[in-house]
Order: sequence, then C-alpha cells, then structure tokens
Amino acid sequence: MATNLTPLEELFYQECLKAGNNGLTSTDFSGIHPDSPVMDTAIAMNSLLGRGFIEVFQVRGEQVYKALKKEEIGKAGALQGEEQVVYNTIRASGNEGIWTKHLKSKTNLHEAVIKRCLRALEQKALVKAIKSVKHPTRKLYMLMELTPSVEVTGGPWFTDQELDVDFVEQLTNQCYKYILMKSFPRDASCIFTSTHSAYPSAAMVRKYIMDKRISQVDLSVDDITMLLDVLVYDGKVERFIAQVDEDWDDEDMDTDSDWVYKAVRDKKAESAWQDCPCGVCPVADFCTEGGPVNPAGCNYYNKWLDF
Repeated sequence: MATNLTPLEELFYQECLKAGNNGLTSTDFSGIHPDSPVMDTAIAMNSLLGRGFIEVFQVRGEQVYKALKKEEIGKAGALQGEEQVVYNTIRASGNEGIWTKHLKSKTNLHEAVIKRCLRALEQKALVKAIKSVKHPTRKLYMLMELTPSVEVTGGPWFTDQELDVDFVEQLTNQCYKYILMKSFPRDASCIFTSTHSAYPSAAMVRKYIMDKRISQVDLSVDDITMLLDVLVYDGKVERFIAQVDEDWDDEDMDTDSDWVYKAVRDKKAESAWQDCPCGVCPVADFCTEGGPVNPAGCNYYNKWLDF
C-alpha cells in the first residue's frame, strides 16, 4: 500500500482494512498472526495512529482500530495531537455534522482547546461550520468536502434555514392539478371503468413537474412523495395499490412506486355513488327490478365492470 511502512505496519493496516467498519482489536490481530511480537505490534499500531493511517475508538471498554481510506490518510496524517482527535471525531459524524457540546463529550477535551482546534481546522479548509434547520441556534461541524444531509438542510423545501412556503404550496397545487386531470374523464357525465389503471404514481408526478419545468430544483421521487402525503392528509387525494398482474405477490410491493394516487371529488358533491354507473345514469329514476330498465340488464354496468 505504501513503501514507507514497515512490514509489520503494512500487515496490521491490511488487517484493519479487511475488518472494515467493525474494526480490529489487538487481540484479533494476535489471533490471526500469533508469531508477531506483542511489543513490536504495539509500536506499529502507535506509528500508524500517529501518521493517520488508522484511528482508534472504544467498544465496550476495548480499543478497536479502523483503517482510514487512502484519500483520508493524507489529511489526518498531517495533523497532530488534539487537532487530529477533533478532526477524526468530526469525520466520524459524517454528513450529519456534530455539535460542539457533543464534540466536547466525545473527545474529553477542554472547550478552549476544542475552539482552538476548530479554528485551525477551518483555516486549513478541512472542516466547515453549518446550521441545522432542526436546531437553528446550534453550529454543527463536518468535513469540508461533505454535503449536509436532508435532516440538516431540510431538503429542497428550505432556503437559508427558512421554510419556503410559497414554493411548497405552488408545487403541491401543481401535483394536485395533475392528479385531478388523470383521475376523471373530461366529460363530467362519464366515469372510468373499474379496471382503469392510468392513475399516476409519485414517479409520474415527478416526471410531469420536471418536464414542465415547474421546479428549477431537481426533486427526487421521495421529495414528491412528501408533497403527495400532504395532499392525502388534507383529504384531496387518496392513495391505493396500483393494479397488478395475476401472478403478483404481496412481497413484490416493496417500493413507493407500487402506489398510485387519485383525486377526491369536491366535498360539496362527493359521494361514493358517483363512482358507479348509477351515479351518472340518465334514467336511474326509472330503473326497477324486473322493469324494462333494470340492474340485471344494465349495459352501463356491464361496460363499467368490463364484462
């Protein structure tokens, strides 16, 4: 891996790489390589730690060693002492970032020392300070090259830690209009058959939004699903499982793409009766059992049920 490592250092580093995120203890290494002298192994571990090839953390009171990736070695290896400890702790937080109070509890360093290290790391462009929409008063730190998670930034719905209400309302309305357009025939006197399967999914709604350039922000299917959930909670649309093939199994429904959406009729005129032929039948008042117009011989029902 690197020509400046001794054979034992190289061996220990490679074993840490194999262990992955679970890490490797000195006991594990001794079990794999029982012929390696304990003292020499300890010297090799300390050398790798000091040069930033591995990091150490505590698991149930035992020290566990984890190998750093190649792109991380140069940065961590250039740091020494407390700065390296602070940097490694920030890096471990990933794209969620870490609050200075939590940083203090994890490193056991004095607050003044942490502030000094953070200033040094920011000057070296290794870490950056960000704000969280969940905790606006807290300053979080993460590695410079990382993009904050949606939990931190609030996703596309937030601008400068503020909810963009107009943007959300505009998109929600456009989603509803598209679903409404796909839910009922243009002729108000007609209805879809019971086998109608053209109700849109979240992926179809996203395609419509992006194709029409309604949003300049690249939205994911998950983002659109959030908006559709709002419409469901508001009672404007209903969600149900899409029509599937005869060989479909319940285990196949493992993604949101299996759900489709249908607009709910205007509350003033809403009735379950309107979704069957009787609700729009022009001679419903004359329909009686055994009469010239009767339910058993209804052509509207036969067409609706797709007999």
